[in-house]
Amino acid sequence: MGEYIGYDFELTMPDNWIDASTNLSDKHLIAKTWFEVVKDYNIKSFSVDLVRKGADIKFSFIKPGLDRDLTGLAKKLMFLRRFAGYKNVKGKNPIKKLILKLIPFHAFQNEVAVMNTLKGIKAGCRFGVTWFMETDAASHIFGPDSFEGEVGKPILYDSFEDALKDIDEELEKMYNGVVRITGKEPALLVISDHGQSGLRKGKSYHVDLVEEFERNGLHAFSKIDLHEFGEHGQVVVAVSGPRMAHVYALSEKEKVFEILKNLDCIELIVFKDGNEVLVHHKGETINVKNIGEYLSNEEYPFARERISGLMESERCGDFVVTAKKGYEFQRGENKGAHGGLNFEDSVSFAVAHIPGQREKEIDFALSVDVVRLAFESVYGK
Repeated sequence: MGEYIGYDFELTMPDNWIDASTNLSDKHLIAKTWFEVVKDYNIKSFSVDLVRKGADIKFSFIKPGLDRDLTGLAKKLMFLRRFAGYKNVKGKNPIKKLILKLIPFHAFQNEVAVMNTLKGIKAGCRFGVTWFMETDAASHIFGPDSFEGEVGKPILYDSFEDALKDIDEELEKMYNGVVRITGKEPALLVISDHGQSGLRKGKSYHVDLVEEFERNGLHAFSKIDLHEFGEHGQVVVAVSGPRMAHVYALSEKEKVFEILKNLDCIELIVFKDGNEVLVHHKGETINVKNIGEYLSNEEYPFARERISGLMESERCGDFVVTAKKGYEFQRGENKGAHGGLNFEDSVSFAVAHIPGQREKEIDFALSVDVVRLAFESVYGK
């Protein structure tokens, strides 16, 4: 289409909101979703998430009811989030405590997510995905190891732990609500889509790749489309996590590679040479088939499979780069991020509550395996 559209969450709210909420799933997403999978079993589904392709009912996760034009509300929400904070945090300003008690901005998104989930159940849906975005935001802002009482900015919560406490309360409401509506105990999966790494403090660890290309004589851009930028763009940077990025070389491909190789913040550079997938790591360029000799599966889980799968996409960047530990590819003061292939970014937890099933522990599985295992337990297929 001649456009470059970023779908990392920071880009969707509010500037790119409408395009993300409609076209991300219905127009641009190629992969088959679980909503499409369950159609084969005649199961009606709902989504309270950014990914909604194939869902029978598509709810907003910030506004009660079905999606409408969210641009105005999205802008207001960013202001409301400044007041957010877990209701039991000690030591808060008395005026702020009163405001939170009267108008619980801190739980706005979580309450809406549960509300719309229960609407989906009432509408006859028996499979759904609900995203609680505030845990993600809190872990980025305060870091994955932050606990209640640590000093933070007066937005969202005071720590990642506070966000988890709030989610714990919302999951209880969701569980009880499903039982009340259906009269049955639900199969409930609590799953994280990625891990999280701590970031180091200081401007040198928060690197804007666009600035780096400009400094080295290449015109780079991000977050805008090619028509708007004109014919002078040489590099497009699409950051995610933000510890990984797709880099599209519109020209000067060899120079782009040289610049990337000389940046201290980059750990891996992945690219294609004909049909071969190559990885540049610590000054060496190796075939992805041999990556296990350089990156252990314990430190970089399923690195070969994940790199190979990524590079199969026709939309993949000419180069895919991941950041060294402690670094991210954006300016800011966040204390947590993800997107790399390392253990901390990649591995998290999943808990599946399935009625009638005995407790079972699985040490290691892919996120898609968790959903599949739960489906087999519930439906026997």
